[in-house]
Amino acid sequence: MSQAAVIFRQKALPNKWFQAACIAALVFVIYFFTSKGSTNFDQYVRLADAFLHGRLYLVNAPSWLELARDGEKGFVINPPAPTLFLIPWVAIWGLSTNQVIISMLVGAVAVGFFWVAATQLGWDFWFRVAMTVLVAFGTNFWWGATEGSIWMLAHVSAVFFLMAALVETTGKNRPWLIGILVGLAGLSRLPVFLTFPFFAYTVTKGSNQQWRTILSRLAMLGFALAVMGALYLAYNYGRFGTISDMGYYDPLISSEPYFPKGHNDISYIPRHINAILFYVPVRIEEFPFFKPSFMGLGLFFTTPALLYMFRARLNERLALAALGGLLLTSIPTLTYAVEGWAQFGYRYSLDYLPFMVLLVASGMRYRLNCFAIAIIVLSCGINLWGTLMGI
Repeated sequence: MSQAAVIFRQKALPNKWFQAACIAALVFVIYFFTSKGSTNFDQYVRLADAFLHGRLYLVNAPSWLELARDGEKGFVINPPAPTLFLIPWVAIWGLSTNQVIISMLVGAVAVGFFWVAATQLGWDFWFRVAMTVLVAFGTNFWWGATEGSIWMLAHVSAVFFLMAALVETTGKNRPWLIGILVGLAGLSRLPVFLTFPFFAYTVTKGSNQQWRTILSRLAMLGFALAVMGALYLAYNYGRFGTISDMGYYDPLISSEPYFPKGHNDISYIPRHINAILFYVPVRIEEFPFFKPSFMGLGLFFTTPALLYMFRARLNERLALAALGGLLLTSIPTLTYAVEGWAQFGYRYSLDYLPFMVLLVASGMRYRLNCFAIAIIVLSCGINLWGTLMGI
């Protein structure tokens, strides 16, 4: 065996980052061959181009794009962080940049990050494999990454930064960096700012820390998050002349019948409970005889493996913290007027995907058995069907 082969076998193969890169490459290939190729809702490409030209708005944008419009100006409603992935490519390819390709790349790297975090959590090799497969192919993250529209790229971007924060908090655990990463996740999907209690726990975990150390680490996390939040307020001010987010208060959007009591109200919660639990496939005449409903598919129909969350051991502090992050992050979406609209699965669940997987791992007791493998395979089959059938 050559020296290079020995070095590769002893140094590269066991390296978690090398393994993550290989996983990300494989995931991207599968995503690529199961994607629809492009999207008409490429606001982030256009926003990246606007940033490169010193503007916060689009000019003469196509009529089908959901924007807050002011004459010829069109303001992208969604938060701006996903443009970070697009700016380098738009600088080269301009408006011809394929947003879906970037979405798949970001999604694939997010899966690689999960592998690293699972390794740092000390999970068994085959359990890590199973959980990584579940993230990549057993949830509607697969569909979201390959769909690549503005809404789904926002979710994929949020998952990317949450997975990166999970890597950091299971590794070097630097509060300031975790705060930046969680802030970038929040600047992809605003509800994700509410994941901070989970990371507040993880940056202070350990019984040997003094109160001064704990408070210092929480202060660093909080300051970094505050800076990221302030950046969003400044972005709003630059767009609308006020720190308030006026995007969805465009008269054309606010006047739609989906908002009878404003954008958020507790009366909307039953809509989401119905979407999470009871949305089912639609019967069709030809093979495979069922297709996803345009409005979505119940969370546990989409990913049956998520039922393991109900077996999670809440006496485990990490699982309890994950549950807290999940519940708090879900509040803004559960009270939002729209359940996700055109989607496969319940797309808002992607805002807390890492926490659901941590709870599933706890529910499986961090080991595999025949039933756990079968339900993961079933989840992957359902999501293959959903990704290929589309909406």
